[in-house]
Amino acid sequence: MKKILLATNFSKSSEKAIQYAFHQFGDTPCEFTLMHACDKTPLYGSAEIAFNLMGELYLRAKEKLSHQLKEIKKLDTREIHSFKTEFIATSTGRAIEILNRKHPYDFVVVGASGKGEDILFGSTATEVILNTNVNTVVVPSELKPGPVKNVVLAVDYLPVQSFSQFDSLKEFLLEREAQLTLLTIITDNTLFGERDSQTRDQYINYFEPLSIATDHIWSSGIEAGIMEYLQFKSTDLLVMLTRHHSFYDVIFNRSVTRKFAFNPTLPLISISDTITIDTKMQLLTL
Repeated sequence: MKKILLATNFSKSSEKAIQYAFHQFGDTPCEFTLMHACDKTPLYGSAEIAFNLMGELYLRAKEKLSHQLKEIKKLDTREIHSFKTEFIATSTGRAIEILNRKHPYDFVVVGASGKGEDILFGSTATEVILNTNVNTVVVPSELKPGPVKNVVLAVDYLPVQSFSQFDSLKEFLLEREAQLTLLTIITDNTLFGERDSQTRDQYINYFEPLSIATDHIWSSGIEAGIMEYLQFKSTDLLVMLTRHHSFYDVIFNRSVTRKFAFNPTLPLISISDTITIDTKMQLLTL
C-alpha cells in the first residue's frame, strides 16, 4: 500500500493538490495522511493571553482538519484507502521531516499558488523541497487534473547517491505506461566526458522497461533551457533531482528546483538526493 502525505493549510491550492493526488492515486490502495502544521504564535499581550490565543488557534485548526478529512473521504468512492490526520505545531517542512522519519512516505503532495512575495522567502512548497529528504509532488493551483503520459526528467548526469531513490517514481510511471524523456541542458559550464555517457546508460538501464527517450537543448542556463524545452514539448509532469544546497545557494537562488516549485506551470516531482559534490560541479546542479 502506498503511503501518501497530503500537506494542507486549508487554502484553495491545498484543495487542488489533494484533488490531483486522488486523480493520480485514487485507483490504487493508499494510506493517506492529511497533515496540517502550524507555527504561528501571538507576538503581543501577556503570557496567559498568548497561551489562550494559541490554544484557540490550534483548536480551530484541528476542527478544520477534521472537516477536511470528511470531505476527502468522499473522494474514496471505492473505499479502498485508509486515512489518518496529523497536526504538528511547527513549520510544514519540519513537520514533514519528523513524520517521514517515523514512517517514510512514497510521496508528499503540496499545492503551490505562486503568490508569494519573493522566492528568497519562499513558500510552503519551496520550504518542503529545501528542508526535507522526501519525494515531493508540487501541484499548481490552476491545474486541471489529467492523465500522466509524457514525463520529462531533467538530468545533469552527475553521479547520484542511489537509483533506489527513483523507485516510487518508476512504479508510478510503469502503472501509467508513461513515456519518459531524459532531458539534458547544455550550457557553457557543461562538462563532457566518459562519466556523462556512463551515467546516462545507468539511467536508461534503471528505468527499463519504460519507454525512454533522451534529448538535450542548448541554452544560457538550466532554468531557461527547461522552460524553452517545455514550450514545444507536450509534457504532463516534470521531474527534477534535487540536491540539497547550502545556505548561500538559497540566498543566491542557485536551486533550479526551488525556482520551479515557487511558481510551477505544470506538476513537478522533486526527487531528493543528498550526495555531496564539489564546488565546480555544483554549478551544474538542479
